[in-house]
Amino acid sequence: MRIAVVLGSTRPGRVGDRVCRFVMDRAGRVEDAEFAVLDLADHPLPFFDEPLAPLADPARRPSAPVRAWLEAMAAADGYVFLTPEYNHAPPAVLKNALDFLATEALGKPASIVSYSTSAHGGASAGLQLRLALSKAGMLPLPKSLSLARADRLLAPGGELVERSGWASRVAEFVPVSLRDLVDHARALKPLRAGG
Repeated sequence: MRIAVVLGSTRPGRVGDRVCRFVMDRAGRVEDAEFAVLDLADHPLPFFDEPLAPLADPARRPSAPVRAWLEAMAAADGYVFLTPEYNHAPPAVLKNALDFLATEALGKPASIVSYSTSAHGGASAGLQLRLALSKAGMLPLPKSLSLARADRLLAPGGELVERSGWASRVAEFVPVSLRDLVDHARALKPLRAGG
């Protein structure tokens, strides 16, 4: 199974790099799956301004950057979305990227890891992202993770800095959550293929 870990922030000095390294380290412990980072900073997309919704435009001819993004999303069997919280919502760059999708992610499972430098852990952004993923045809899994004070919880290399009961539960939850995502991706793949 191919799982894309979508890094949903493009800001310089973003905390998302720490979160991504932490998740990718735990992903290495999940068998029978290939996890790859899909960084929106590597996919500079224009602001969505197509005249028709992607699903309603059979003659659509996306630009090269949009096509590269769509192909990367189509190649995955499932997704882990890493989202910070900007003004109680996911970043515009992440929502914009989702707006370009037509059928590339249809029927594929998704997990959400939200994070913030506050005590809320990006929970509001995670909830709003869940709705956007559903409307894009993905199947968000019921359990998500909100990383509060991620800048203090994780070192720049993604290692856990904090040594508390909560931090150890986070470390245990991530590989279990990723395993659950892989299992859902495997179960759903035949349905997407029509078998």
